Amino acid sequence: MDVKKVSMPCADRKQTIQNTLKRHINSHEKNISTSYTAEELVELLSRLPAFAPKPVCKFIINDRTLFGKLEQKKESSLFIRHKFGEKVFQYQMEQLQSVDILKY
Repeated sequence: MDVKKVSMPCADRKQTIQNTLKRHINSHEKNISTSYTAEELVELLSRLPAFAPKPVCKFIINDRTLFGKLEQKKESSLFIRHKFGEKVFQYQMEQLQSVDILKY
């Protein structure tokens, strides 16, 4: 009896497809923070639904680098929670120089 090899999709091909998708998503994520101005990005972050997790961002305010999450934006004020702490700090929108999304 002759045994015939049948080509079937294997795990290697599946991983290659997943890696390609990851690279595409990662390159798209990098373009999100560079294609918008700081004000536009803050506006988009403030419009996230309440059930969505807030991304960790790097804010540059008055030449100081701050890491945290944007909790809310009211008129010309930003409310940022630093390093996952319990206290929220208020900053003026005019002081904001740049925003980068670090982690979703």
